[in-house]
Amino acid sequence: MTSPEPIRFADILTTASAVANYLGAATITAAHLLDAIAILCGERRMEDLGRPVSPLLGGATRGAGPAVPPAVQELVQRWFAALGSDPNAGLAPEQLAALRQDLVDIS
Repeated sequence: MTSPEPIRFADILTTASAVANYLGAATITAAHLLDAIAILCGERRMEDLGRPVSPLLGGATRGAGPAVPPAVQELVQRWFAALGSDPNAGLAPEQLAALRQDLVDIS
């Protein structure tokens, strides 16, 4: 039996951004990162998050890009450093579990 491919850190970050955009959120939160992990693990689908909100229909006000709360940004930077500053680094199952816990802790 082959183990699944590790989830890349970059995929978590880009999927979290897509989740926030899908929901019309101007801020990428820890909850969006948790949803991204669940989607990448096959536990949820984007459609499970609710109805999409188009920014063309009065969704969140956008500036240069979505905002990231300081606690989320610090956590992402800490994990990025721990992964050798490699955005394409894959997370082993125990690392993914630890990242999920860190995200729950700041939620």
